[in-house]
Amino acid sequence: MLGGRIFCALKTLLRRGYVGVGGMNYHGSAGSMQRNAEPAEDMAKEDLTDLLPEVPPQLLSRIFNHLHDDDKQRVLRHKVLPIAWLPHTTLFAKRAGAALHDGTVRPEAIIAEISTATYQNCITSFLNSDIIEKATNGLRQQAPILSAHHRFNLQQSVVAAILAGSLLLIALFLPFAWLSNFCNAIFAVLFSTMIVLRVLAISTPEPNRKNLPRLKAQHLPVFSVLVPVFKETSVLHQIIRSLQNLNYPPEKLDIKIIVEAEDKAMHSALAGISLPAHFEILTVPHGKPQTKPRALNYALQFARGELVTIYDAEDIPEPMQLCIAASAFASQDPNIVCLQGELAFYNANENWLTRQFAVEYATLFRVILPALAALKLPLPLGGTSNHFKADALRAIGGWDPYNVTEDADLGIRFARFGYGVATLPSITYEEANTQVRNWVHQRSRWLKGFLQTWLVHMRHPFLLVQEVGLLGFMVVQAATLGVVIAATFHPVFLGLALYQLYQGSLTNFHTSIPNMILNGLFLANLLLGFAVATISGVMAMKRKRRQNQFWVHASLPIYWLLMSIAGWKALWEFVWDPFHWNKTQHGISKFNRRQ
Repeated sequence: MLGGRIFCALKTLLRRGYVGVGGMNYHGSAGSMQRNAEPAEDMAKEDLTDLLPEVPPQLLSRIFNHLHDDDKQRVLRHKVLPIAWLPHTTLFAKRAGAALHDGTVRPEAIIAEISTATYQNCITSFLNSDIIEKATNGLRQQAPILSAHHRFNLQQSVVAAILAGSLLLIALFLPFAWLSNFCNAIFAVLFSTMIVLRVLAISTPEPNRKNLPRLKAQHLPVFSVLVPVFKETSVLHQIIRSLQNLNYPPEKLDIKIIVEAEDKAMHSALAGISLPAHFEILTVPHGKPQTKPRALNYALQFARGELVTIYDAEDIPEPMQLCIAASAFASQDPNIVCLQGELAFYNANENWLTRQFAVEYATLFRVILPALAALKLPLPLGGTSNHFKADALRAIGGWDPYNVTEDADLGIRFARFGYGVATLPSITYEEANTQVRNWVHQRSRWLKGFLQTWLVHMRHPFLLVQEVGLLGFMVVQAATLGVVIAATFHPVFLGLALYQLYQGSLTNFHTSIPNMILNGLFLANLLLGFAVATISGVMAMKRKRRQNQFWVHASLPIYWLLMSIAGWKALWEFVWDPFHWNKTQHGISKFNRRQ
């Protein structure tokens, strides 16, 4: 065959040093030869992709050892390896079975194949250490100030020490009323930011959710779908079925099932499933921190899509979601680099806990996030169904593997880099936690991550104000530290209110002006906090056209007390185990389908 004859000739040239390999110097009368050039036109006359010869493994080691960064990306994302450079021509080998649908390399430039096993061995031997290092420490090396690897910088340590010392001195040497007033002042400021955020959200008109003009199939970009699964065998078939139901051209789908190396049960379960050609299983090597963002960073280096999205193992996205996202990107301001889909629960009415959770999610995804997006304010993302422009995601360093609420951090980081985030009128259904213990584990991880996120972005507060504006700065306070304080100290806040009621000081305004102001703020926070939370919840359920149940909204303070347990657990873990990922158990609902 012609391909075999060319490859034999290439091997001879390689041995004699007349063809450049892996970035080495070129030889021959033409002097320096151009790399990554288009193939010569006369090569297009023959289809060289049939019955391709296999590249000898001994040649691959030499090539892989001299790859440039752009060639490494091509190998990982597109499964093609440049093996020789002729004048104005680059020749490639492709991994067996790899499809060339995105036009990265012309088919006539493919002159050889690499077996799947040999390709994987080469990745493991020559590139894996770089891939793992980038997945684990890429952001930390690119922008240390934005990594949660270090919990405090020097200024934050000094402020924390002064605050703790002040509290200790007040508690030891001053009356209890002073400590109460000191705490009230701090709580009042933080709670006020949350109240302002909710008032801002409920006063912003609901965005238009009409269908966007759809792109034709031939204009749709390649879409990479990242699906991290860890100990999720109970919902594995559900997510595979959901992914297969996505209404998107299969040749433009690049689905990565991301599995931890130590998850033997998941590997075994996947081995028993026949997956379509556009699915790929990626194994994340063992390492610390073992977090979802580290796994996503690992997979992102293999993603070939212009657009990238994330689905969790229990997700059931609407089949048209990727088409809607691609069309939305095409019609939006080019500065919009992320679209957050709506998350909802298919088991919302299973018990009291799931009902509270459903109202909370509806408030976030139907009221708060759309308002923030409309006002162009920092938007803390949800952990799934966020759709990205891949280049922008890579430009800001990907996810922070040391932050256990990597989604909220990423949304704020987009704002700091000057990128826009919008919401997407498409729903992904999830399983709401039905068990209190499991819910506490999940919520404590979120709260710990919010605290990490606040510390990261408050390392230089004045710089944050410059980058996101004063109102954006307030949103960051409310969406991170405000949530943590409100959740953790709600019982303390409630206890102080009851104590002051008992003492009569809450309604006694014949005191000093400072006490009058603090008492007024205390009462306003207590009443307004519950009022705006209830109003926003009722509004969210109305927008979803779901029945509002009075007793669910009325029992919100009990839900807040439950959240406090998760808050204290989060603070404990932040001190003693900051990077531990509390795994949420899925597949425990009695509902096995969307309601």
